Amino acid sequence: MKRDTRSAYRARAAATERSIDQGLAEAKAAQEAETARQAEEYAQRTKPVPFTPEELKVARAVRTHYGWHRVIRVNSATVTVSGDFGDYRVPSKTILEVRV
Repeated sequence: MKRDTRSAYRARAAATERSIDQGLAEAKAAQEAETARQAEEYAQRTKPVPFTPEELKVARAVRTHYGWHRVIRVNSATVTVSGDFGDYRVPSKTILEVRV
């Protein structure tokens, strides 16, 4: 059996490292593309629906990033909603959609 010289071994090791780095770069690019696609899909799904302050005052339910909540009371800056663990206030600027 013939042994490789040091330079042949180093060249083969360098080629292996290059192919590993190329595979990792391709996998990272694919993962970043999938993450960007999912972020765009989420942004489309959760984009705010325009509403007026009058609609907010008579609203029965509001949607935030956490989901839909039943409205208890509407103030000038916040909306008190019924949650799983009691009532809490939601700032009006974080409301995405209103149901009357």
